Amino acid sequence: MGHSRQFSAVGHQGKEPTSQHFLHSARFVRDLVAQLRIAPGTLVLDIGAGRGIITLALADAGCRVVAIEKDPRLHRSLHARFAGRTNVECHHADALTFVLPREPYSVVSNVPFSISAALVRRLLDASGPPDDAWLILQREAASKFAGVPEETMFSLIRKPRFTIDVARHIPRAAFVPRPPVEAALLHVKRRPACLLPTRSMEAWRGFVRQGFRSGAADVRTALRPYFTRRQLVILSRDLRFDLRAPPSSLTFGQWLAMFRFHAQACRGPTFGPSPRAAALGAEV
Repeated sequence: MGHSRQFSAVGHQGKEPTSQHFLHSARFVRDLVAQLRIAPGTLVLDIGAGRGIITLALADAGCRVVAIEKDPRLHRSLHARFAGRTNVECHHADALTFVLPREPYSVVSNVPFSISAALVRRLLDASGPPDDAWLILQREAASKFAGVPEETMFSLIRKPRFTIDVARHIPRAAFVPRPPVEAALLHVKRRPACLLPTRSMEAWRGFVRQGFRSGAADVRTALRPYFTRRQLVILSRDLRFDLRAPPSSLTFGQWLAMFRFHAQACRGPTFGPSPRAAALGAEV
């Protein structure tokens, strides 16, 4: 395959896969992959490929599959299993350090629980993120990444670039060994265009972090550095939120509207933002 040089194939020694729970039913995985509706010919990374059950289903569906496995014994088994498949490449590499493709790609992965946060951050924060990622994670972690039932700092920071949803529950009985916690399928899809200009993304991250890291119990206190009292009253009325509510209770749409209002006010203050707000938003 022509993309073989786009990946790091540096090996790492290890005795056992870390926090890995293997999917054991080929039929379940085939049905799952079919539901994802990935077009034949799509380049797909199977990160933490393990015994290759997802790799096989993707290959049979006509995808170009790059199976990435850190454990040397599992990698040798994968390499032997797919040696005759022209649409499968197996790489002995670390999921957190391998080089991402330069061409459009998707990810389908039963993620080792111990690296869930690090891997999701790596994929979503990459300069060349996947067009689509379907990640099997602990259900609690998947919910936090997606911002359900309430938004999190993680979800808000990344939602201008991606839609993030919990697609479905994955039963514990689907794994061997059976995990002690519930699992879910997280779907991350890259938006056709980011909802904010690239030049505004750093200011957006600061805006969200201020809301969550200030230690404030309510929106009014958390966002006081960005808005005057009158602006907050107008925003809460127009966007229909309670100023006494915790920051996590606001939706992504409400956060985005507030940030856009702040950015516009800093360019041409209709409501007269405070000097502090103008200074913080000058680069937007």
